Amino acid sequence: MNQQVGSGILRSRPYGGVAILIHKKLRSVTETIHCEERFCIARVTNYFVVNVYLPRIGILPIGF
Repeated sequence: MNQQVGSGILRSRPYGGVAILIHKKLRSVTETIHCEERFCIARVTNYFVVNVYLPRIGILPIGF
């Protein structure tokens, strides 16, 4: 990471990762279904929460 930051302007995330923050009141009704470096899936009562890291690849302008 130090090499990435020291090589110039940091663009995007050099090492992707995701997280889901759950309020402590909901922790008793929360179950982690699957969690990896690029995505996490959790169930809170009858709802599924999915967090996916999708890096921008290509030459499209940012505002597109």
